[in-house]
Amino acid sequence: MASSHSSPSSSQSSTHTTETPPPPHPTQPNRSESAPIPVDDQPDSGFSRFLHRKRSTHISLQDWEHHVTPPYHDYIHQLVAAGWTNLRDLDNYMTTTATREGLVVSVLDIFDSQRKEWPDIYNELDLRNFINHTGRNGAKVRFYMAEYQRIPSPALIETLGSSLNLDPRFFQWIIHSRGHIFTPSQRHNAPYQALGFGILRDTTPSMTDAEKFKVMTYIQPDETGTGWTGIVLFSSCTKHNISTRVLQPPPSFQSPRPASTTLKPKSIRELYLESFEYLNLAQAAASPFYATSSLFRINCFCWNQIITTIREQDQLINGISDTSVGHVEEIKRSLAIVQRGGSFVWAGKDEKATKESKEALQEDFQHLVEETDLLWQTRSKLAAMRQSRSEARWNALTNAFTYLFAPITIISGIYGMNVSEISGSDTNPNIWQFFVAVVVMNFLMVAALSIYNFIQIHMKHGRVAGVKEVLGFAVGRTTLNRPKAEK
Repeated sequence: MASSHSSPSSSQSSTHTTETPPPPHPTQPNRSESAPIPVDDQPDSGFSRFLHRKRSTHISLQDWEHHVTPPYHDYIHQLVAAGWTNLRDLDNYMTTTATREGLVVSVLDIFDSQRKEWPDIYNELDLRNFINHTGRNGAKVRFYMAEYQRIPSPALIETLGSSLNLDPRFFQWIIHSRGHIFTPSQRHNAPYQALGFGILRDTTPSMTDAEKFKVMTYIQPDETGTGWTGIVLFSSCTKHNISTRVLQPPPSFQSPRPASTTLKPKSIRELYLESFEYLNLAQAAASPFYATSSLFRINCFCWNQIITTIREQDQLINGISDTSVGHVEEIKRSLAIVQRGGSFVWAGKDEKATKESKEALQEDFQHLVEETDLLWQTRSKLAAMRQSRSEARWNALTNAFTYLFAPITIISGIYGMNVSEISGSDTNPNIWQFFVAVVVMNFLMVAALSIYNFIQIHMKHGRVAGVKEVLGFAVGRTTLNRPKAEK
């Protein structure tokens, strides 16, 4: 795995321009209407000019607020009217005025030997202005990483869809539509993929409770064929105490010691953005799968934490701990995406770093699938043992009641018979006649079963059954009913 990445020391040698925005103004705690963010003077950036000029969009703020049908929504509506009924849920969702809290969009430009992080964007209008008026200035790749809670707002779908000319089925998939979206072959050849994440919750009493969400990745090649645009949508804003350094091998003993860092909670978007420090930027610009390989590594690490915690809790209580379900399915889906190299239409599959990353990720996810299957097999055996013990305890309790009431049943049955020894009347039969009748009935029953078994063996196997074999079937001993092996 290490061969496909540059080490932290080598990555620091490449030029890295990071523009950090100042904290929000204290009079504006709500970031849904963020003020322009001042940045350093950069004659070639274009972003400072964008922030300090009057907003000018194709759709005015008044039209946006008064629900004039935006162009991308109108495009979806016309597709539904033309027969693409699988987009009806998206069309209905776009008519709502739903808003999502916690929207943060990070923009990253990748050159051959450097990367550039733009200031974060906190609302859809600023994002639209940025996309329409800020050029790439020679960057081969531009990433848009949007973070929100659960599903994106209609305004974010309109902004990304109309500005970047995205497939509407991508957003239909995001809003968790229950209808048919596309066939497996169409999904495997689409330029976008869905990666299922699972992360342990720190706010619940259960140690194995996990938060599940989707990370959607869309790779849009440029018309010139020299680069591409990546859209990564994170449907969770939860922050976690995870460091991206655990995904990389530590430096050798004789190498300089890395500087100490304070572990701060970060969202998956922030972790993925930080992971570009360890990537070969030239290879990342050439291969979308290699550029998103860190996202797969974070995904594998988080699932491994969940499976390890479940195993530890099971061993702690010597049983089955409470846990959510669906882990195996999500891990196997992630493995299938890795085996395809993301999507069949993604470029750069022949790159050396891409092949090495793919082989390493396949090994990691395959091992995780095997560990998960082994865990659930062990839990199935524990559940079977628990069920067997429960049935044994119940049978023991039933037998105890049987032994307790059997003498009473026999005595009451005998004394309830109308026999002359008990009733004192000579007109009733004697008690010995009852026992003779029981013996005769049992003899007739055994004889009938023996004859039936004798005839069945003769008709089925064409041989004469022995007395022991026939009587064994009659009294319920099936082991005596097995024919001897012929010599």
